[in-house]
Amino acid sequence: MFIAKSNLKTITIISLFIVALFGGVYVVSLELDRIHLTVTVLKDGNTIPGANVYVFASAPNGTRLIATACTNQYGIAAFQLSIKNIIKPIIDWNQAEKRSFTINPGLYITSIGVYNNTIFFGSASTKLPLTLTGPITTNINLNLKHPIKRVESKINTVSTDVQQQAPPWARLIYSAQSAMRETFFKVSTDQNTKAGCTYKVSQNEEVSFKCTYSVTQKIDDSVVIKWTIGAEISWVTSQIGKYFYFEVNPSGTGYLSSLVAINYECWEYDYPADGEVYREHRVYIAYYWPDTLDKVIGEDDIEGNQVLLDTATGEGLDKYVYGVFLHWDVSLEFAIPVTKFIKLLAAPTFPKALAVPIDVDLILKSATAINALVNIAGIEGYTIYIYRIQVWRTTNAWYQLPAWAIILRT
Repeated sequence: MFIAKSNLKTITIISLFIVALFGGVYVVSLELDRIHLTVTVLKDGNTIPGANVYVFASAPNGTRLIATACTNQYGIAAFQLSIKNIIKPIIDWNQAEKRSFTINPGLYITSIGVYNNTIFFGSASTKLPLTLTGPITTNINLNLKHPIKRVESKINTVSTDVQQQAPPWARLIYSAQSAMRETFFKVSTDQNTKAGCTYKVSQNEEVSFKCTYSVTQKIDDSVVIKWTIGAEISWVTSQIGKYFYFEVNPSGTGYLSSLVAINYECWEYDYPADGEVYREHRVYIAYYWPDTLDKVIGEDDIEGNQVLLDTATGEGLDKYVYGVFLHWDVSLEFAIPVTKFIKLLAAPTFPKALAVPIDVDLILKSATAINALVNIAGIEGYTIYIYRIQVWRTTNAWYQLPAWAIILRT
């Protein structure tokens, strides 16, 4: 009897050890596949409890909704996400065929929350590494910026306790993608001026594209809605270097353009606090092909206000007297026009009120990603006025830093 009890105890200990061992292996395995995401929703520095948070995974053919939650009493929503679900599809896509670029995975996050009796919308994002080994931890502050509408007084009595609020949901109503040639660079001269242009894309350097969005209640076409610049949504690294030199003779215009993949998505959100349904119209460039850069105009021209940079005095069309160097700095953004794509949309969910001139932002991630130099010459004695295009959309967004377009006038 003693031996039997002893054996039973031994077997029990071994069994517990095995369970603990394999349980530990399982936990480690989960962590290797884990993305720990924490989102803090803020408005004017104040945390927003009870805000709806929607997490999307960036993908070449469009964003995918992968998780939703409400922020707790501290304005925080926490998520445990899968690397295999989010990062592996991007790695597989990059390896599927040889391209002139690679893309990085990332998370695009939106939120709807109430502050001072007004519903606000905001977005944030984070780029993820090209790795299949976790854990990955990322903490994001998401600032609510875009007011959707005034909230009725009854909202004041609605609790922001996440346990009492219905779980948020979002669904994709419509999406479209089109490969179009878009204008990246433009130089224009008059009859008395000439320009020599250099444009360089460096190998293994990254750029990103921001999302341009509009959020509304379900609207009719009598309502005019402004577009807003959101967070970064795609990250692209050129696998090749590309160099151009071209001259723009008097009374001429030179262009550089590239093929890009432009996405439009219409997402519908339910906000339980007021029982309304909202729609986010999302437009962005998913990626571009550096090998398709060419000296031709794209589907859209770069047009906007002409801002005077400087003046110079011509010394002959064969002598450059001034150079404009367009390059990276910590805040440089420039606009890629995508109006033609918007006009081509046949989506029944796309309001005509949104079919206005629209651009997306391209962000340089390093000092050498993309550079351009415009050398300027003019007929002797003429004063050359050097302008740069600043994009201004009265029904869109204002790019505080101008697009890359140089205009010469005398």
